[in-house]
Amino acid sequence: MLKLFFDRYSKIVLLMEIMGVAFTLAWIYKLAQSPDPSRLISILLAIYSVEYVLLRFCASRRLYKNAKRYEGVELHFKKGMIPTSYGMALASLLGFWTGSTILLWVMIFVMGILLYANFTLLYLHCKDKSKTPVNYYSNKKFMS
Repeated sequence: MLKLFFDRYSKIVLLMEIMGVAFTLAWIYKLAQSPDPSRLISILLAIYSVEYVLLRFCASRRLYKNAKRYEGVELHFKKGMIPTSYGMALASLLGFWTGSTILLWVMIFVMGILLYANFTLLYLHCKDKSKTPVNYYSNKKFMS
């Protein structure tokens, strides 16, 4: 049952991400149509949206040409989209219906931590000049 909700290839995770993006766009549209939009909510939604786009960029970028998809660092990026998807769906849904920014603050913090980890891994990946294949030691490829 947990695999249904938390597997990185689950359709429910994808549905939550789509729902989060849809409600975020609806919230932005609702805010744009408001006669006196809140500057704080506008800034928070801008930060929230930029963080999501950067996380999605990291998760969809192919880093290893000679390896299967989602090996090594790519696996971390893909797994990082699971809490992002659920959090976006909850924060955007609550924010759209009630205008509350509590979960928006929480998600900005959580996505900031994920972005920090992603950028650190990207930096280390770009700095690494080793020709060792991906997952060479963790998958015990060196033993065969």
